[in-house]
Amino acid sequence: MNVEQSKIESEPQPRDISEEFNNMGVFEFLDFLESVRKESALSIIVDWKDKYQARRLKAFLENTHGQKRFAAIRATKEQMQEEPNVFSSGVKWIEIK
Repeated sequence: MNVEQSKIESEPQPRDISEEFNNMGVFEFLDFLESVRKESALSIIVDWKDKYQARRLKAFLENTHGQKRFAAIRATKEQMQEEPNVFSSGVKWIEIK
């Protein structure tokens, strides 16, 4: 095993907070983020709901506070094209047909 493989294998998996993102209101979710501030990495993977949800994910990625963050939305091509700036800013697009 080389040094790069060792580094990848020793990195902790991000904590999945998709359920909290989906089930909490905006301000409740922001409070929740404060409570998980010490987590080294967070991830959210959700189905497309609307452009406002997509923008919230973009904001989640932009306000990292030193955490590693990952976000993805499962969406059709048409849905992705509603908010191209979101997907060009780091939110991953998982295409559904």
